[in-house]
Amino acid sequence: MHIKTLSNDHIEQFIRCPYKFYQQQLLLKKTSIDWKQLVQVTVHQIIKTYYSKPVEYRSNLYVLQLIEKYWRLKPNMFSSPVHYYDVLAKVSDYLLRFLGEKAHVELPLFVFEKYSVYVEEIQSNLSLTIDFAAWTEKSYTVTKFILDDHEEVKNAMKDFIIVFSKQAFKKVPEQIRFYSLLTGETTTYHIAPDDYQKAILQLHIVKSVLMEPKHFQKNYASSECENCPLKRECCEEGDVRPTLLV
Repeated sequence: MHIKTLSNDHIEQFIRCPYKFYQQQLLLKKTSIDWKQLVQVTVHQIIKTYYSKPVEYRSNLYVLQLIEKYWRLKPNMFSSPVHYYDVLAKVSDYLLRFLGEKAHVELPLFVFEKYSVYVEEIQSNLSLTIDFAAWTEKSYTVTKFILDDHEEVKNAMKDFIIVFSKQAFKKVPEQIRFYSLLTGETTTYHIAPDDYQKAILQLHIVKSVLMEPKHFQKNYASSECENCPLKRECCEEGDVRPTLLV
């Protein structure tokens, strides 16, 4: 496989569309950035800046000021102006809710920090961006911000975080939470130490799938295809089954 380091983004992209993963990660095809990627970047900037300030500066007004400062998306990036304003309203609302709940976390353990670690059991480097982590009485929690609720993605990401955390920090998190910025839904997984072996097994399976050419087929899911930068090219090529370069 031409990917030296396996990241959580690789796994998410493969689950959503193996063909897009193949084109962008293995063939390194440059494509335009879609609105979901830009929203994620914007959210990263807002939350990281928010927590760089002392507790007394953290307020709803400050969150709104940061949204105004960092939101650079335009209506023409979306399917319609209505869609644009709907996304802006939801992301703003759910950011306010999350940051309001966590406002007095004086010093989070991590806020959008990227780390890498080598995992001997699967003979691969893993790279993870930890969106938000905070101490608990017994351990720590990890929160990932997502845009939609994709059950398969959340389960795969959970296993990835468990393996990475155990290797990097010698202890699994007490909880892993997924917070949707388009629905406001929170999915919480309670993690036990013996979950590590199950997660390693799942990661083994994921790695073997990523190295098998027959799995790089198109995922004709309308929700994924609508704003995909490869949409036109994908339709023109028809039902293509790429060959993995080794």
